Amino acid sequence: MMERLFTLHSRLQITITAVIVVGLIWALIVAWRNQGGMQPLSGILQLLIMAQSAIGLVLLWQADVLRMALHVIYGIVAVGLIPAAEIALRHRPPRNAGLAYAGIMLMLLIVVGRLYETGRVAVFFRFH
Repeated sequence: MMERLFTLHSRLQITITAVIVVGLIWALIVAWRNQGGMQPLSGILQLLIMAQSAIGLVLLWQADVLRMALHVIYGIVAVGLIPAAEIALRHRPPRNAGLAYAGIMLMLLIVVGRLYETGRVAVFFRFH
């Protein structure tokens, strides 16, 4: 059971990365056209990140918490980034919101990359 969750947790990261890249491109299109919004895509991304976090919390019970501390911190940042952006950009013009979302998607892509790296280190120590 835990191995399946672990596999799902590691594979869901690929889906999240793909949605972030699509979100980055869409945010640039919104800024360029000066119309549209990010709500549906950011909602999907937030649900994926929350599902990933829920699986991660279950897996955390069997992990070395000290080795996973940085991974958990990056996870908290990833969970909070989209809602914070929604609040901050609520009444902004589409061009400003699109550019800001592009920056946020880029930052989230970096955070997800760091999550991958810190999770990979923990997996190395788990199996060696």
